[in-house]
Amino acid sequence: MMGNMRTEAHSAFFSSLFLCQKAGRKRMNRKIRTYLLMGLFLTAVGGMEQASAAEGQVYDLAPVTVTATRYASKDLNVGESTQIVTSEQLQQTGQTNLQQALSFLDSVVYNSMGSNGTAASSMTSKIIIRGVEDGTLVMINGTPVNWRRKYNLEDIPLESIEKVEVIRGGGAVLYGSQATGGVINIITKKKLPNQVQAGLGNYGQQDYKVSANAGDFSFAYHYNKWGDTGLISSTWPSADYPVRTKTSKEMRMRFKKAEKNDFLATYKINDSLDFLYNHDESTNNWEYTFQRGTPLSYRGAVRYDRKYERDKDFAQFNYHDENGYSGHFYYNRNTLETHGHDYRDSKGSLLETPSAVWNKEKNLSYGYDFQKLWTGQKQTFLLGTSWEKNDYKDYSEGIQKNDYSRNIFSVFGSWDRDLTDLDKIILSARETWTTGAAEDKNFNNFSGQVQYIHKLDHDQSIYASAGQSFVLPTFSEMYSDGTRAGVNLIGDSNLKPEKGQHYELGWKKETDKAQYKVALFEERIKDNITYSKGSGNYADKWFARNEDFKNHGLEASMTIKQNEHVTWHTGITWQNPKTKVNSDKPGDKNYWDRTYGRFILNAGLSYQKDKWAAALNANYLADRVLSPTTAHSFDEKPYLLTALNLKYSPNKNSDISLTVNNILNRDDNINHTSSHYSSTPINWILTYGYKF
Repeated sequence: MMGNMRTEAHSAFFSSLFLCQKAGRKRMNRKIRTYLLMGLFLTAVGGMEQASAAEGQVYDLAPVTVTATRYASKDLNVGESTQIVTSEQLQQTGQTNLQQALSFLDSVVYNSMGSNGTAASSMTSKIIIRGVEDGTLVMINGTPVNWRRKYNLEDIPLESIEKVEVIRGGGAVLYGSQATGGVINIITKKKLPNQVQAGLGNYGQQDYKVSANAGDFSFAYHYNKWGDTGLISSTWPSADYPVRTKTSKEMRMRFKKAEKNDFLATYKINDSLDFLYNHDESTNNWEYTFQRGTPLSYRGAVRYDRKYERDKDFAQFNYHDENGYSGHFYYNRNTLETHGHDYRDSKGSLLETPSAVWNKEKNLSYGYDFQKLWTGQKQTFLLGTSWEKNDYKDYSEGIQKNDYSRNIFSVFGSWDRDLTDLDKIILSARETWTTGAAEDKNFNNFSGQVQYIHKLDHDQSIYASAGQSFVLPTFSEMYSDGTRAGVNLIGDSNLKPEKGQHYELGWKKETDKAQYKVALFEERIKDNITYSKGSGNYADKWFARNEDFKNHGLEASMTIKQNEHVTWHTGITWQNPKTKVNSDKPGDKNYWDRTYGRFILNAGLSYQKDKWAAALNANYLADRVLSPTTAHSFDEKPYLLTALNLKYSPNKNSDISLTVNNILNRDDNINHTSSHYSSTPINWILTYGYKF
């Protein structure tokens, strides 16, 4: 029996490779042949695991995804690398926002500039999937919430989230522009709990939450504050000074404080229609100071200070019915405002009068996304359409400088067909085009994907996937005017859209006590949009540009429910992300250069018994480099992110929890370009919660 199963699986893999070959370009033949031995290895492993699969197939750690296919599917029937994080698992991390909680995901690189994932203006914290810097598409209930390819996961509290679904690899065929690294879909709760929470910690931490429901209406309010965490960034090491010397000159950022206010309301209108509204405001303060290597006369002095204010409104109507129709209307407004003063020039000389800086930008998108699903005994067909209006405005010194808008239209579909009882194929495609853009800067793109899944038995499957992705340039990337004071980005109206190719082979196994996953991937992105640092009079500016990107690697993970009290998880990734600039400008790197790190290891352990619960999580990035935009990458020490959460429940209504982050008190660099942004020293928060 086992031999027959292996023979069928081998046949299925050869069939899937043939389908991928027909779907892709000529160079896909070489890639698929390269991966053939790995595919046979995964098949053999699946066959050897067959005997232990008889325990059962009910996997109680969230086996169903709606993001990978745009309709509910068992993870075993999906031809992509996925990870589903439940509300309970998010709460176990002890973090106060989603950015921090997702830093322990499989196969991700974490990037941040401030405490608690705080952003510094448009320098936002990131969850980087498969090495693609700005390739993560973040959605709420299937609606994209990115603003000019940025997102602020640190502003999303955990108590409103039902689960988070993560799809690694290009997801642009089903969800459009930006999903070159992967998709994070935040699925919110329809009914919020009745509870209050209050937390206090070191570094001036304060965290207060309240949520309640009355029938079909729920609301939640969350306030979070951090105080002064000191000097957290350094220009050492850098491309010029990879090793600190007596002649090195150091500038450092001081994180002064941050505050966040978040309000969320949901309303179930009827069985088919519900409404969500979220308003968020955040403020953080920074100082840029002269440090070691500068004259004593102004060492420690502030060159400039900045106050960054961001507020957003997100509204969403969600519709679904029994006839297969579903979709949503949405409105997403994001405003970023910068205040501050320049006190000294770059050489340390005092300005005659402090120079005031005020800039503001508004990013607005609204539209709809609707689909119709037809389901049969052996096949599922999906057809949909979407429209989004993009508006971008920016201001300086109280005067509006730019106003751009465009329409983005898409038609998409997929066909899921059972070929046999064990084999299925999924074909997907999307056509996207824009209208109304200035200077005839309109784009169109067609992308497709083919996935082949073979079930080794009812507990495990293997798959092969080949697909495409794309990214439309944002208005800021094309038109940002860096000649104005306080504006550091200089756009390029001739930017090309990104286009990516993604290939993946994988194996999945689920039982009632364990989940195993292995994925082998390769991806190439043409004209990846990024920024390069200027020089001379433009040393403080960043220029938009196109570059090429490539990466390949192996991901493996397992989750084990050891017994009714203990669950543990571990994931390991080896990858090799590289970039090459498509330019002959002086200083541009027109050679393949490494970025981020090659080795990622993450692990988590949770325990729960009677009134006690505990969870320990860690993420380790090694064999890493810092990658300046105009100089060769250089080695950087590994980082190790850690969090420990302890909870005691004296009764069914009360919880007392203690969360400790950076438990080893490491000074790790959580930036990846040419500056050092230190992880926050060991910090803790003690929280009391009451349910009513």
